[in-house]
Amino acid sequence: MAELATTWTAQTNVYFNQGTLANIAACVTQVENNLGRGTLSASTTPTDTEVENWLQRGREEASESFGFTWRRHYAYADTAAGTYRYAMPKDYAGGDTVIRDLTQNKVLSQANPIAMSGNYPDPAGADNSVPTYYAIKDRELWLQAPADGTYRLEIEYTASGDEATADDFTYIPQLIRFRICDFATYRAFMRLQQWNAAQMYKGEWVGGIQQSKGDDSRQKWAAWGFRARNWHNAK
Repeated sequence: MAELATTWTAQTNVYFNQGTLANIAACVTQVENNLGRGTLSASTTPTDTEVENWLQRGREEASESFGFTWRRHYAYADTAAGTYRYAMPKDYAGGDTVIRDLTQNKVLSQANPIAMSGNYPDPAGADNSVPTYYAIKDRELWLQAPADGTYRLEIEYTASGDEATADDFTYIPQLIRFRICDFATYRAFMRLQQWNAAQMYKGEWVGGIQQSKGDDSRQKWAAWGFRARNWHNAK
C-alpha cells in the first residue's frame, strides 16, 4: 500500500531557554549523575542507548498524557490541482484544528466528515475550485472542492511528543525536562533491579508531572479570564 505523503513545513516556533538540559546528551548526563555509576556506554548496564530511548519515551508521555498548553503547532503545505486528500502532519495528535488559506487570506470551514461524505460521495469527480470546506478523516485532510491550482494552507493543530530528531527537547520547558530525566532514571534503576531507588524516582516523575499538569491548567484559567464557577449558587 502506497503511503499518502504531504510535505508540511513547520512555521517558526518559539522555544524555551536551553538552560542546563539543552539537548538529549545533557539529559543523559543528568541521568548518569542520578545513577552515580559513571559514564554510560554501549557496554554498561543500562546502556547509553537505553537511556536515550527512555528519555524520548518520557518526552512523548509528558506530551501525550497531559494537555499542556504549549502543544499547539503551526505548519503549511501547498495544494496540488485536482487533489483533495492530504496527509496530516506526522506529529498530529487529534483534537481541534484550524485551516487557513494563506493565498486567499481566509479560514476554511470545518465540516463533519460523515456529512461531508454524504454530500460529496465522489470528491474526485467534483469540479476543481477554490477549497472552501475541510474535514479530518482519521489522519487525513480532505478538501472540498479539490483545488484548481496551488494554494498555501496553514494548519494549526495539537502536536504529539514525536519529533523529527531525538535531540529536540527545547520545545519543552526545562522543569519538565528534569522530570523526564527522573523518568529515565526510574527506568534505569528498574533495569538494575534496584527497586527502592526505582520507586523513589518513579514517585518524583509521577508527582512532578501531576504538579505540572495542575500548573498548566491554572494557566488555561488565566487565558479564560478566571471565569470560574460561582460556588455560592452551586446546587
